[in-house]
Amino acid sequence: MSRLVEVLLILGIGLAVLAFGGTEPASFAIVEVLLLGGSALLLARPGTVTLSWSAKALVVPAAIVTVILVQLCPLPIHLLDRFTGRESPATGAQLTSLSIEPYSTRAHLLIVLACVAAFCLAQIVSQDRKSKRRLIISIIALGCFEAFYGLFQYLTGWQTIFAYVKKYDLAEATGTYINRNHYAGFLEMVLPFSLALAFYEYVNLSQNRRRRSPVITKMITRASFQRLLFWLSITIVLFTGIVFSRSRMGIIAGCASLLVIFGLAGASRFRIRILIPLSATFVILSFSLAVWIGPGPIAERFQSVGQEYSLGDQSRLSIWRDDLKLIHLHPWLGTGLGTFPIAFTTVQTTFLGQFVNHAHNDYLEIASDLGIPAALVLFPSVLFLLVRAVRSFLFAEENFERMVGLGCAGSIVALMLHAMADFNLYIPANALVFSTISGLAMSAPPRSMHARSPKSGR
Repeated sequence: MSRLVEVLLILGIGLAVLAFGGTEPASFAIVEVLLLGGSALLLARPGTVTLSWSAKALVVPAAIVTVILVQLCPLPIHLLDRFTGRESPATGAQLTSLSIEPYSTRAHLLIVLACVAAFCLAQIVSQDRKSKRRLIISIIALGCFEAFYGLFQYLTGWQTIFAYVKKYDLAEATGTYINRNHYAGFLEMVLPFSLALAFYEYVNLSQNRRRRSPVITKMITRASFQRLLFWLSITIVLFTGIVFSRSRMGIIAGCASLLVIFGLAGASRFRIRILIPLSATFVILSFSLAVWIGPGPIAERFQSVGQEYSLGDQSRLSIWRDDLKLIHLHPWLGTGLGTFPIAFTTVQTTFLGQFVNHAHNDYLEIASDLGIPAALVLFPSVLFLLVRAVRSFLFAEENFERMVGLGCAGSIVALMLHAMADFNLYIPANALVFSTISGLAMSAPPRSMHARSPKSGR
């Protein structure tokens, strides 16, 4: 049964990413059937898989789902008007819901349930080290495909997604995503794991060799050295894919995750003589590849930052100002998950005559959709997972578990930073991958289970 869980999770993630990032409803419906059906099968057959986590792991997902169900719950109109302070239209109906667009909220509820299923299934997969490794390698392989696909688009000008001819972002790498920012969002979550595995192989190589340096030809023929070169090459390809997506926040978030990984590695029991050569090799090769392809268009993208984040009437800051008004009007339970495009029209003072589909800030949009209390539950829980992943890296006994914690930490930092200027958490595939990574972070043993100090051990 655990192998079935692993297969369903990998298939679900792969299909979601390849099908336009999960934005194609029919394809993502198959993903929902796979994940929710697999979860239902586990619940119907108790004892087939031993659950190692406590009920506390489900408190936050259950709270978010409960808020969404409350938003969909039919309520008497007079009570709703008194609670929210709004006036419902006189339609003759006696019942209505807190969500101003119940259909959108129901559709997003299914996505949330699929993400909760991925979060739980990832913890089940993590109980077996080989299964966890296969899951991580599968995600990296998917990221590698996306990176190569995007670079092929960028270098050749063949701007298609399988049989679909792209209409937007025709000068950037987008892989199988419609939007370059969401393509970069996916790659920035995968990048830390490939770099962490490169660290893992480098540590193994340094531990296995004798004090005297072996002959260079013998070292090169070692399997661990070859695996090190492999993962380092994959990391460079992933980073290059992010760069040539020309997503400014994606590039910043990717670099920030790399700095976090190098910083944590430097603060841990890694020796400096191990850290510096690997870091220098990555930086030199990545920079050389970017220069060889041509960094001019990327530099031009950063020159336009002032326009999109200015204090003018048409900028992301102006959208955020209006969204703050929306949050002020619906502070407790929000307007309904997925209702931002409709709710925003009631406070819209910018981009008049245009359709604003997202706030380009996951923190603000989730607060306006679900309410401030739900946002204050959700985002601190992500910080808790980040701390848990960092502790796993610093204190775990096994090097592999430490590298998984390092990869989770880098991924969480990258997406949470990117969330300040985009809406990756509203892209089903990226939300699914992030939920899976959160499940991996949640499965890390707590600090109290680690016996060694950061300076001890191997």
